[in-house]
Amino acid sequence: MAIKRYIATSDNTITDALKENLQTKGTGSNMGSADVLESFYIVGQTSASSGMSSEKSRILIQFDIDKLNQDRTDGLIPSSGNVDWYINLHNAPHSYTLPKDFKMVIKVCSGSWQEGRGLDLDNYSDETYEGTGSNWIRKGALGDGNSTWLTEGGDFAESILSPVYTTSFTDGTEDLSVDISNAVEDWMTGGVKASAAVQVHSSATSANLDDKKFTLVDSQSTTVIFKFDKDVTTEGLGAIGEHKIIGLSGLGSVAAIATKIIASVNNVPELRTTATTNDTGTDYLTLTQDDLGLAGNTVGGPGNLVITGSIGTNGLVSSNKFVNGTGIPNYGLGVFMSSSFETGSASNYTKKFFARSSEYFFLRPNLEARWDSSIKDSAANFAQSSSLATGEDNLNTIYLYNYVRGQLQNIPATHAIHTDTNVIHVSLYSNSAGNIYDKLALPKGGDVTTANFLNATGGIYNGPQGAVTGIYTASLAMSHSLDTVYAAWHFNDVISYHTSSGITVSSINASNYNPDPDYVTTINNLRPSYSREEEARFRLFVRSKDWNPNNYTAMQSEFPSEVVEDAYYSLYRTSDEYTVITYGTGSALSPLADGSAGSYTRLSYDISGNYFDLDMSLLQSGYEYGLKFAYYSNGSYRYQKEVFKFKVEE
Repeated sequence: MAIKRYIATSDNTITDALKENLQTKGTGSNMGSADVLESFYIVGQTSASSGMSSEKSRILIQFDIDKLNQDRTDGLIPSSGNVDWYINLHNAPHSYTLPKDFKMVIKVCSGSWQEGRGLDLDNYSDETYEGTGSNWIRKGALGDGNSTWLTEGGDFAESILSPVYTTSFTDGTEDLSVDISNAVEDWMTGGVKASAAVQVHSSATSANLDDKKFTLVDSQSTTVIFKFDKDVTTEGLGAIGEHKIIGLSGLGSVAAIATKIIASVNNVPELRTTATTNDTGTDYLTLTQDDLGLAGNTVGGPGNLVITGSIGTNGLVSSNKFVNGTGIPNYGLGVFMSSSFETGSASNYTKKFFARSSEYFFLRPNLEARWDSSIKDSAANFAQSSSLATGEDNLNTIYLYNYVRGQLQNIPATHAIHTDTNVIHVSLYSNSAGNIYDKLALPKGGDVTTANFLNATGGIYNGPQGAVTGIYTASLAMSHSLDTVYAAWHFNDVISYHTSSGITVSSINASNYNPDPDYVTTINNLRPSYSREEEARFRLFVRSKDWNPNNYTAMQSEFPSEVVEDAYYSLYRTSDEYTVITYGTGSALSPLADGSAGSYTRLSYDISGNYFDLDMSLLQSGYEYGLKFAYYSNGSYRYQKEVFKFKVEE
């Protein structure tokens, strides 16, 4: 399995478009529960002495990065650098005009926002103002810690950590599919929350702090002014937009004052900053931004601490700065017309995509992980070394699969003998080279470091997801003219782990004609239906179309499958021929290098032939699906005619 999809957890459309009366703008409207998302630019619906009106609509979308990190921890997706992340938005057909030859941008959102429950994309009647849900002006409800956008229409970052992605549309009906791996990996890496240290001076009292103020600004630019009052006991009380009162009445120590400041700061829900005690002493407190990242810093971000009239003796002591914030928090993305198509005298109306609330299972916005999980086990096409091939092409990479009671497990360490089972040796034997227990000398190359050495030093298999439990591998060349060899896995000839069945040796030969192979394919273990809860393995049997067995092969009980070095699958829904998974062949005319994320549907192979795994949770239940295959052969991709159908149930 080399593809996983994560449906968006929040999405919304925000706009400053004119309402039906062409007088009032829908800047307070929210469309977080609508089943489509919309982006446009309209110019000239009205005009005045100041010029023609302009209207914009933008998309906000967010994904659950915690789920991605958990799947990476669980080994379900590869490590950074071995997987590509694509955002996929699917075109929603409509009866309005459609822009053509335009560009859209995808930018990292630098402020948190609420999805909301609005539905009205036409009249913009579902207004939130300061209620739940983001709109053109606000990020969400102020009482939930959301302020106004620093810039109306959303706050979006542009930096090395927050790159801008651009995609082009020709006729306007295209889907959006863009590689945003850098942004996703930065989100997954996480970061550090900015913090500031504050000390209540040893000489501070309720009397000399009375009427003094300090200001806190969080990473979302929410600003709150706190004011000390010696005559009350309140903790951060005050209406939104007013001073928050810190009551000092009855407090006789700096430790008590510090405790009251902590309680007061934490009692202001709209402020995304948390106060805690500091290990330095009871007169110290730490202010920490609730959101990780650079935005919490005073330098390079809006985070700030300003103490007025109470610095030094008899007051509060601080560096006046939030520092050490790193990384970027996951506030999602903004998707909208690029600047040159969101300004000027030409309208671009209107591009729509399906939203996460859409009834169409495959058309909901998703973040797609793609990687090449194929394992190419040369036991299926083991070749004798030839001067016709390069050193790399002469190598055979073979595998050992250590299944214990049906589960892959690492070989346990043997005390004082084989302590590091990440290292393993493999040797080749042959019936036709004298005694079967005599090892064959191996040429230098791969995991053989010295010519005529008898062992290849292999180890645990490291795939895109890191070390794979229970799978071991080694690469070696073999120069002997033999029909069959046997691979013995061991450690220093002291501990024997496994001896393979006979591995057929093939020859690399030139030819005096140009072959044009054609294949017949079947799936040996295809079932009529599968559950969405399973990950199914499909095993192919492939043979040449013009294969003509002789008497010997015809009498064999089982014919070996041919192996296609570079084979790919695609999947479609049969009811409407909707393509669910495209061939992962990339844009190149020839196969990408092994391990390239663009080859996310490349098939594995072993001694039994080609195979691949498919996560059935990707598919909607109650439908029939068809599998098709493409083989790279003789310099081009050959699309096979066979279709293999199955149903998916809950």
